Amino acid sequence: MVHGYHVIFGAYGFWLPNDPRGSWSDFVGAWELYRFGPSSNSSERRELTVEQDALRQQAKQSMRYPAVEFDGQQARAIGRGLLTAR
Repeated sequence: MVHGYHVIFGAYGFWLPNDPRGSWSDFVGAWELYRFGPSSNSSERRELTVEQDALRQQAKQSMRYPAVEFDGQQARAIGRGLLTAR
């Protein structure tokens, strides 16, 4: 009997490889982002300081394309797709 599923999929710009909160990335693959620091391979959970969040926002704005943000309709479509994939 299946009790649940765990699905991970990426969305461009959602969690950067050098995010101050940590990530599972081993490297930063874009020069635009690397200037904000190396990868932050860490599983430590912590809150961002105001300065860290400002730096993270600057890094997101330096990306080649805008970060992906799902609107309500897109989020529902993802949910329906996962529901029918069982």
